[in-house]
Amino acid sequence: MATAPTAGSRNAGPKTDSDVARFAWLAVGTVLLLVANGRWIVPLASWLAPIGWLIFLQRSRKSTGLPSALTLFVLLHFVAWRGIIPAPGILYFLIAGTYALVYFLPYFAHRLLCQRLAGFRVTLIFPTAWVASEFLFQNWVTPYGSWFSLAYTQTEHIALLQIAALTGHAGISFLMTWFAATIAWTIDSGQATRATLSTAAVFATALGGVLLYGQLRLSRPSAPAELVRAAGLVPSASLLDELEAALAPARRGGNLSPASRDRLERIANRLNDDLFSRSRREASAGAQLVTWSETAGRVLKAAEHEFVSKAQALATEAGVDLVLGYGVWDPDGVPPFENKVIAIGADGEVAWEYEKAHPIVGAESAFMRPGKRVIHGLVTPYGVVSAAICHDLDFPALLRQAHNAGTTLMVGPSADWEEITPLHANMAILRAIENGFSLIRPTSGGRSIATDWRGRTVAALDYPDDAFVAYLPTARVRTPYGAVGDLFSWLCVVGVIGFVALHLISARARSPDPRKRRYSF
Repeated sequence: MATAPTAGSRNAGPKTDSDVARFAWLAVGTVLLLVANGRWIVPLASWLAPIGWLIFLQRSRKSTGLPSALTLFVLLHFVAWRGIIPAPGILYFLIAGTYALVYFLPYFAHRLLCQRLAGFRVTLIFPTAWVASEFLFQNWVTPYGSWFSLAYTQTEHIALLQIAALTGHAGISFLMTWFAATIAWTIDSGQATRATLSTAAVFATALGGVLLYGQLRLSRPSAPAELVRAAGLVPSASLLDELEAALAPARRGGNLSPASRDRLERIANRLNDDLFSRSRREASAGAQLVTWSETAGRVLKAAEHEFVSKAQALATEAGVDLVLGYGVWDPDGVPPFENKVIAIGADGEVAWEYEKAHPIVGAESAFMRPGKRVIHGLVTPYGVVSAAICHDLDFPALLRQAHNAGTTLMVGPSADWEEITPLHANMAILRAIENGFSLIRPTSGGRSIATDWRGRTVAALDYPDDAFVAYLPTARVRTPYGAVGDLFSWLCVVGVIGFVALHLISARARSPDPRKRRYSF
């Protein structure tokens, strides 16, 4: 069965292909897409999966290929992200379906725009559209930040990740999708071998340059820097389960009786006393910084002042800096919960409080108020310590504040669950590379991780039940990305606009009758 030409007369002559071959490419792309991102990640599949989809679309008519591919694409996203998106029932399908639509846009752009462009430029449509779609959606549409980014599938390849210091995580996504577009174009271009080899050589040179830069950055001698011993604690699992059971009626919107509040306060005191005791133990063992995971401590609003006073006394007595994650329940508040971090210097002075800036929409936002989107710094003898809570680390623009504030060590108190472990912890590695700080992320219910400013793992522990200890360098490293932000992503947005303009100009120029020229796809 003949199919429509796909690359246009400037890019290739009319091409025919059997349905078997077209759908074979789609089948390959389908299998690879299931393990390219989401719940199951095979890093190589993330590079290869788009190839089959691009070739299928290039060899199919727009009127049939695009709708059929989109339908399958959405269904695959329903499977791949199950358990990761924390939303119940129909809401899960709406969220996963929306993401699928957004990430199909680059395929749509490639299929429509490649027809009237020639040669090497064709390979740049898909990656440019990918980065532009990802950037605009993540920053101005979705409340989930940089989740779903293709870059996070490559956290095992530390040399590749170093490009994030220049471009942010967008540079990684660009390279991966440019690779797929180059392979697809090489297979289907109809160009002479010399032309395809030249195009492949351009990509290979770019990829080689990125990897060389990464290796040089990794091998660069570090400036002399003090190593700080940091300890991250998670709450007692048994006490936390007991407290959550007592708090369950309030989470469902009900009221607690005075007796229930008294019981809740007693359990919270036991939970906090255990954390304080273990914090004192870690300080005695040599920790200069003690941190707690997200909402590790729990306190009623009326007792918060007493809780903070105990923390101040501990810091003074033990001579240790504290960055403590804790939750506050205010029975009369609307909403009733606060997700906080408090930083207390070794002198016992409170440096700052920070509230979670981005409560998870659908899982936390109904009962937790968002805090101000401002990163603070605690000045210590070993550098400036800042904090952002769990999901906040998924927002690169927020974390760039830490770069500008001179942060040397970022604390990321977190709480995860099985389906997002270790993906969510690995995502935070990109923030360390982008902004040039060391990172410690104490996490309950998932992976605790500590990295240096290059993103190299210093320590990692899955599902800790007590303390997580790491020795971290405290050198501050300025990065181009920290200085210029999302310039690369904005250039991709401009690039998409340019490709659309070239397409429209080409369409008009090719019309044989000036009176019938249309700006049309």
